[in-house]
Amino acid sequence: MKNLHFNFKDLFRAARIAFSLQRIWVNGIGLLIGYLIFLVISYIGLLISGYDFSFLWGKFGLLPCAFALGAPWYSQAIYILGLAIFLAIVFLTNTAVARLVYMVLRDELFYTWTQAFRFALRKWISVLGAMITFIFIILIFVVGALIMGLLGRIPVIGELGTALMIIPYIFASLLLFFVIIVFGIGTILVPAIIATSDEDALGGVFQSFSITFNQPWRLLIYSTIVGILEVVGIFLFAAALKISYKIFIGLFSIGMGEKFVQIKAHALHLLDRTVPFIYGWLQSLPGDLGSYIYFSTPHPAIANLPATYVVAAYIFAFFFLLIGGAVLAYGEATGNAGMTLIYIILYKLHENENLLEREDEELKEEEEEEAEPASHTEAGEQENAEESTDKKE
Repeated sequence: MKNLHFNFKDLFRAARIAFSLQRIWVNGIGLLIGYLIFLVISYIGLLISGYDFSFLWGKFGLLPCAFALGAPWYSQAIYILGLAIFLAIVFLTNTAVARLVYMVLRDELFYTWTQAFRFALRKWISVLGAMITFIFIILIFVVGALIMGLLGRIPVIGELGTALMIIPYIFASLLLFFVIIVFGIGTILVPAIIATSDEDALGGVFQSFSITFNQPWRLLIYSTIVGILEVVGIFLFAAALKISYKIFIGLFSIGMGEKFVQIKAHALHLLDRTVPFIYGWLQSLPGDLGSYIYFSTPHPAIANLPATYVVAAYIFAFFFLLIGGAVLAYGEATGNAGMTLIYIILYKLHENENLLEREDEELKEEEEEEAEPASHTEAGEQENAEESTDKKE
């Protein structure tokens, strides 16, 4: 078990814990599956509304948006459905990664990514149920306010009753504001809560309220530190990959010559077409930071390339996208590691209990399952020994 300080110093472990093939892989595969489902559903919604695929691809590439086109309501509903499925898969993936981080902190180094996914799938009702519970609480306030607003339309009684109840209404609105804040915190904290303390949906909601109410400043400061670590980690990882890319290009351009240069240039053109929005995002970064993690200018198409060059360019572009996804997955893994550490620290400070020392139900069940075959074997050997003794007698 790792020795923690149970203060902000522990948070700086997050980037190092996340920088693991296992954690990046789990976060990456979850993001990829969720994104592909979102992409397919979003394009289906836009296509059935009458838009041409070539137009949509040229405008959005790999990130379609129904709201940007003012699509019909049913297309927007389908788009929201795809987004909801994507977020649900992200929540489950974050739970799996938080579980892996928790096991690393416990020095359970043989805990596998498949076990983490099984845990997340077993707890899917708790993870998604916590989010639904938050939404349900918010809806109760909203619906109640709408009903009271409708009652305020009653002549004489309505306006007088509303005026007399203004203080309770304002305090109810303040409570709603607090619930919305906790909901935002819960979206990033609930996976860590469930992964470390094995809570159910209501437990995840309760712990989110408890930590937000009892330790708001620590939660704010610690979350800010983790957010900075996540952004810095993404930038440094992307910058390191950009340098590696330049080394790779420089060496292979010497070896393969103009053939490699043309394939690379066409691959970058294909990459530009799949993510046409990226340059707009890069312009929003201060200074020339965008050029350190991506390409500073668009790339023109290369005409009259042989078919094998084109196929190779598509393969290059595909792997470039995977590398970009690995960068995002590392950032997400850093955030999950940081939130797991935050919950363990705050729980220790509030409850005076170290979650790393508690008995884990999943590990206990696995130990019992391993012990059962051994006990059966010993019992069988004992029976065989007794039978052989009887025969001798």
